Amino acid sequence: MGAKVNGKMTGTYGLMGTFSTFFSHHISTMEGGLIVTDNEELYHILLSLRSHGWTRNLPNKNFVTGQKNTNPFEESFKFVLPGYNVRPLELEAAIGIEQLKKLPDLIDMRRKNAKLWRKLMNNHEHLRIQKETGKSSWFGFSVVIRENSPLNRVTLIDKLEEAGFECRPIVAGNFTKNSVVKFFNYEIFGTLNHANRIDTHGLFIGNHHYPIEEALHDIAMIKF
Repeated sequence: MGAKVNGKMTGTYGLMGTFSTFFSHHISTMEGGLIVTDNEELYHILLSLRSHGWTRNLPNKNFVTGQKNTNPFEESFKFVLPGYNVRPLELEAAIGIEQLKKLPDLIDMRRKNAKLWRKLMNNHEHLRIQKETGKSSWFGFSVVIRENSPLNRVTLIDKLEEAGFECRPIVAGNFTKNSVVKFFNYEIFGTLNHANRIDTHGLFIGNHHYPIEEALHDIAMIKF
């Protein structure tokens, strides 16, 4: 949320953009997320998918069924798509609305933390840090062990945890190693050398929307 590439908000690329509002992310609704699109047909499909695949929440004239039955009794349990039950609760929505008001300030603080992070870690002996493409909203601080470093990730994780810092894999690293891919129709072009490197030598440390200068200085002082 809030990131830009070539002056354009990242969520506006492609047909749809997705955002998570899990409790540790830029804004929180406790659980859940949202999808943004300017395509009305996709919007109608999503309205149906999120509510059991039924037509109840669709406008009378829509891109899923065309024209709805004017009799609400006939339309209330008409299922047209294989759907889910992922409707947000009113409590989640109320929290999210208030969080949105704070979002610009939350992102600004994350960027201030990132400015210090880059200053402290830019020429680290063992770790490469991410470079900003466009204008990041700095979800976290990704690092990859340098190719010529004797450091391994197990030691890196141990050192961070000893100093009181949690860390996570960089999203899924090389996603194709996950057994779930057997359910997808996919193909791999060439090799995935960079993804494999991130998968075995990378991790990220969390950022936050409040000042964490002391913590960042502590990380920079860790001896590997």
